[in-house]
Amino acid sequence: MIIEGEYFEAVTSKEHGGLCREYVPQLDHLDRTIGMQCSEPPHIILRKGLITAIEYRFLSEHMFEYMVDSLLYRPTTEDKCAVAECCGNVELCRLSEIYKEWRLKRIEQTWDLFHQKLNKDESGKAYLPAIYNLIQEEYMKELFHDTLGFGIAKMIRRIGGVDHVEDFESIREGSIRADSEAKALELANSHLKEKQQFLAIGEVISPIMQVQS
Repeated sequence: MIIEGEYFEAVTSKEHGGLCREYVPQLDHLDRTIGMQCSEPPHIILRKGLITAIEYRFLSEHMFEYMVDSLLYRPTTEDKCAVAECCGNVELCRLSEIYKEWRLKRIEQTWDLFHQKLNKDESGKAYLPAIYNLIQEEYMKELFHDTLGFGIAKMIRRIGGVDHVEDFESIREGSIRADSEAKALELANSHLKEKQQFLAIGEVISPIMQVQS
């Protein structure tokens, strides 16, 4: 199950690397039989860097550019057909932060940059300005709530499911780890119930800062 997961991660990295080469490490080797993929040093997994308190000064800008390049492109017919291969990723799909202020600010900045980019989209200007602005506002609100809901659901799954995250697993003291997981789940549950009430990313970040303080 995990071995196959490595393969699908490698396939995704390869595709996204073609769209945003500057911020996606190039895959040097993939051994599908043992589930191993290798990238050229000095690349490390971002999560490991965050756990060791590395402060990535340009993380928001780089994530924003990656999101734009990988999400806002027009897929060809060949691209759409290639998606079928990922349907084999069934087993991995079944697997059911320690918060630092600068990380939360990076999340806020990333969404704000992405929001500004989509608001500059001129493709709908054929509509009357009042109608266009209303449609765009409603679209961004729906996208924000969907993104928030997906992120929260993933947060809950990675804490309570089989596939845990190193952020919590690396905490050796059991009582501290359990308390941290409980606070994270409580926050996630609250956000999930109230996600339709949030209108801006800052409203999401604020309660998290209060929990970690």
